[in-house]
Amino acid sequence: MSDATKSTFQRLKLPLIVAKILLSFLLFTYVVAKVSPRNVWATMRAADPTLIALAAALFLFSSLVGSWLWARLLRAQGVSIPYPKAASYYFVGLFFNNFLPSNIGGDIARISDAAKHADHVSPVFSATLMDRLIGVVSIGFLAVVASVAALDRLHLYAIYWTTLAVFLLAVAFFVSIFHRGVLEAFERPFRAIGARKVERAIARLMDDLHGFRNQEKALAAAFVASTIVQVSRIYVHYLVGLALGVRISIAYYFLFVPVLAALISLPISLNGLGVREGAAVVLFQMAGLTREQSFSIPFLTYVLSVMISLLGGLIFISRTPRRAIGKHLERRKLARVADQGGAETEVRPGEGRA
Repeated sequence: MSDATKSTFQRLKLPLIVAKILLSFLLFTYVVAKVSPRNVWATMRAADPTLIALAAALFLFSSLVGSWLWARLLRAQGVSIPYPKAASYYFVGLFFNNFLPSNIGGDIARISDAAKHADHVSPVFSATLMDRLIGVVSIGFLAVVASVAALDRLHLYAIYWTTLAVFLLAVAFFVSIFHRGVLEAFERPFRAIGARKVERAIARLMDDLHGFRNQEKALAAAFVASTIVQVSRIYVHYLVGLALGVRISIAYYFLFVPVLAALISLPISLNGLGVREGAAVVLFQMAGLTREQSFSIPFLTYVLSVMISLLGGLIFISRTPRRAIGKHLERRKLARVADQGGAETEVRPGEGRA
């Protein structure tokens, strides 16, 4: 990447972040104004606390399974990290996903942490990319199945076809991993413009992804774990809906939640704020919900995810004092070794005279 390109990117970075924050604020304000804040508060205040607590516990469970999935993919790439440490990295990533104005801030955080256990960052990056890809394939498959089930009740053909297209695209990219010649297509544009460093980095990443072709057991375990994560997240929405007094078929959640997940992944807002709530109002009203209920289900689910991700914030904050203590203990250990070495040196001359 040339210096001019880097300079242009740096100049645009801050305005883009400000634009995303502004868009989220405007969208969220508009949606709240449409649904009536007083009615939204009345809807959420009446939520069943037991079901909300159960939804939070299920979200925590899904995050623990997700951290195991990521650790398993890392191990398949030759990066062995003890599960407790991998889980801590994963939760720190969840925290930054919610509190950084970027959709990939959490991924960057956990890649940075896990890279300390690898010779190169490429295998960590490829495992994280595979984690994301398998997640898209899993939730896309669930949405396609739900689309078939709901075809007679809801004639949302645009959503059905879009869901199917995204699913097939993700499957196509996953299948391409087993064919190195196909993956080379991602390197050619950088080779054409003479970006040799970027081309070499992309080539190494594609080699690492291609390495998954010999990891059938790891991929099978990852798909099972990812399906558990995605189903759990859908059931979190369902439990929140039950807590708010919503009684609709869970098939609607299997259809709508993947659509919401796809929309909030677009880099046009601050962690999907405003986009998620606006889309939910449109979708869930088709299932007979009020505007207030349609708004409250994804918003309360988002609040729960933020609360769970605060565990990652606590882990991140605790690192500084723990590292300071670790360095202090290491200095004391080195000092004791040095003192013992000095004492032995002083004794030896006497032993020699005897």
